[in-house]
Amino acid sequence: MEALAGQIGSCRKCALALSRTRTVPGEGPAPCRVMLIGEGPGKKEDESGRPFVGRAGAILSDLLARIGLSREDVFITSVVKCRPPANRTPGKGEIAACMPFLDRQIAVLSPAVLVPMGRVATSAIFSRYGVSFPSFREVRGRSVLVSEMETGREMRIVPVYHPAVITHNPPARAALEEDFMRLGEILADLH
Repeated sequence: MEALAGQIGSCRKCALALSRTRTVPGEGPAPCRVMLIGEGPGKKEDESGRPFVGRAGAILSDLLARIGLSREDVFITSVVKCRPPANRTPGKGEIAACMPFLDRQIAVLSPAVLVPMGRVATSAIFSRYGVSFPSFREVRGRSVLVSEMETGREMRIVPVYHPAVITHNPPARAALEEDFMRLGEILADLH
């Protein structure tokens, strides 16, 4: 993971490299049971080089605690490893440039459960595994079983709302909490 973080740090495959302060490869145990995948780093993440350290990070830590997990129990990363300017949604070319890094992280970490957070991450992960993506609303909170292409190893994909959703839509808190409670139930069933 250290070598991969170094490769991410020197990447210049897309224009995001021109405006970043730091890359944000992700952090957590290797291997891991649960891998959380966001859209991309925000301002605080770009400054620190760590994922989910801003307000969404505090929300995420609380949600994990509610299902008996801590940040130290999970690997947290994003689809793109550099902050898009003004926190805009990453473009398709930017996502495509970063997907090989995410693919290698998944291969090295061997998670049992991938948790894409939000529409962008879910779309990227579903596309990676050839899963139909009708809409985020239709797939969130559901468990989809996939096989790793190279190894045949099975994983579950469990899409959830992105923790930042409640920073601009406070009524979505109940749906976000529901998603994480469902994740907790799925993890308990895997024991």
